[in-house]
Amino acid sequence: MAGVRETDVLVVGYGLSGAVAAVVAHDAGARVLMVEKGKYPGGCSILSGGGIKCVRDAEAATAYLKELCGGRTPDEVVGSFAQGLAGNEEFVRKLAETDGATVRATHGLASGEMSGVYPFPGRDTWYEVRVVRVPGFTGFPWVTAARNNGINMFKLAMDNVEARHIPVLFDTPARRLVQDGQGAVTGLVIEEAGQEVEVRARRAVVLATGGFEQSEWLRLQYLQGKPFYSMAPLTHTGDGILMAQKAGAALWHMWHVHGSYGFKFPEYPIGFRHPFGGYRQSERKMPWIVVDRRGERYMNEYHPAPADTNHRPMETFDPDLACYPRIPSTIVFDDVGRRYGPIGQPMGFGDTRYEWSRDNLKELDKGWIIRADSLRELAGAIRNLPENGGLMDADALEANVTRWNGLIEAGPDPLGRPPGTMMAISTPPFYAATVWPIITNTQGGPVHNERQQTLDPFGQPIPRLYSVGELGSFFGHLYELGGNLGECFVSGRMAGQHAAAEPPLA
Repeated sequence: MAGVRETDVLVVGYGLSGAVAAVVAHDAGARVLMVEKGKYPGGCSILSGGGIKCVRDAEAATAYLKELCGGRTPDEVVGSFAQGLAGNEEFVRKLAETDGATVRATHGLASGEMSGVYPFPGRDTWYEVRVVRVPGFTGFPWVTAARNNGINMFKLAMDNVEARHIPVLFDTPARRLVQDGQGAVTGLVIEEAGQEVEVRARRAVVLATGGFEQSEWLRLQYLQGKPFYSMAPLTHTGDGILMAQKAGAALWHMWHVHGSYGFKFPEYPIGFRHPFGGYRQSERKMPWIVVDRRGERYMNEYHPAPADTNHRPMETFDPDLACYPRIPSTIVFDDVGRRYGPIGQPMGFGDTRYEWSRDNLKELDKGWIIRADSLRELAGAIRNLPENGGLMDADALEANVTRWNGLIEAGPDPLGRPPGTMMAISTPPFYAATVWPIITNTQGGPVHNERQQTLDPFGQPIPRLYSVGELGSFFGHLYELGGNLGECFVSGRMAGQHAAAEPPLA
């Protein structure tokens, strides 16, 4: 092993939660070092819409969060998280003093927007803040995201790291935690320029490595349906989960993913999601329906949070067929729908970036979308796709589209699709594209307490080890849109404060 580095607080992962933890630990007087596996910072957060969840009333938020968590997150963690959310806006605005960023609050019901996604008590205490402008900043050349607010938000975090001259090692994978004879974490072995180097952490290690979106093995072990694909950075392979497990950590929320349905093509290592994200987006029209491999429509394609839970109906296993008849599924739309706008919304880093055409014709030419003059002809083309397995039934597809068009006139949709989102599928030619469960980010990982300390299976903290962000996220039942961004600020602040306050090793 080549040499030993030393620092007070070692932050592993340069996404949003890692950046916040590093800044807070530095401001508390600790010497901080960050290591990042990839070439670029950002994690999943840089790809987001940038809506940072906040609350006006922590007590009301606690009531809402208890319902949202479904008993899967302890009350003391719920209460601590709610208190942290109440301080998010002030903290973000304080960070903005570094670079003059413009921060704008969107106050939920008062602004005509729904605040909490779900109809639980305390719903109206939620709101968002967004970083709408950073002076002189026009974007990063190596990332394509949904909207500029997520990129702006990360630029704000990055500017704060750089203003404090916190050193960052890029292209530096973490290999394993180092522990003393009592199990306390004393450092980390990293790989630097092809050699293993130990970093001694005199106070604590903060794991901010993200989830396991790009680990096929972990997806197979913890998710019910298969296959799942992800739009997350390729570096998110569950490293922090495995290192924490080896150090004695318990795991929670491993089944829970934030995601929907979308596209996966052999040419690209990541998946692409559809462009419908926020809370029903004022019931913006969606031009397609989703049918299973036999041509049967089975889901409300436009859940209250269409970027979050719409993968769940796809995970049904049919023991008679011995397969998942809804994985993959197919979206079906007509020529009006094809012209309505891009059906895909790619986001990615470096070589994984892709620009979807506004009229979907480029993707038609690529063969990602198929076209036919009639629904019966379209069913035949779908049946011939290897992923369909010959199950598509032309009569079923025609009947389901006819039924759908009738619902637009007569309503309501028995599957619950909001009326304002419905579009007829009646103008030939007709189109189809294969869709899969797509993960935006996973929520599972090491269990943590209200101080972000990583816990063992008996609920005891592993000394000097903290985990933040989506690595063992708070969310384990239902997800609140924007909640992971709010969590990055809350968990990063909490871990940074407590890590810096640990007594230094001799």
